Amino acid sequence: MTWILLLSLALIVFINRYFFLEPKIAFKLPVFIGNMLQYSAPCLLTAICAPIVFFQGEQLRTLPLDAYFLTAILCVVFALISKKILLNLGLSLLCFYTLNYMLNYMLNG
Repeated sequence: MTWILLLSLALIVFINRYFFLEPKIAFKLPVFIGNMLQYSAPCLLTAICAPIVFFQGEQLRTLPLDAYFLTAILCVVFALISKKILLNLGLSLLCFYTLNYMLNYMLNG
């Protein structure tokens, strides 16, 4: 079910971005609506990622020392420093797996 939801949301975002913002298509939207559509992908990604970062199943994560939470903060910092998406993705994944390994090792001995 989760994959179907993720793929359908990705398809909706792609259609919005491609159909309304592609300059080769003759369909023109008002500037106000075009500006609003630029925020559709970040809004959807936030709605998808926030429950993953803050919840583990039905419980709230232990936020100060949680790999998901710390990596989300680092990802935002990386995005503010560098606008290169692939670099930010790679650094965030590296930080997540490193933090996840280190925190599990420290907590479980």
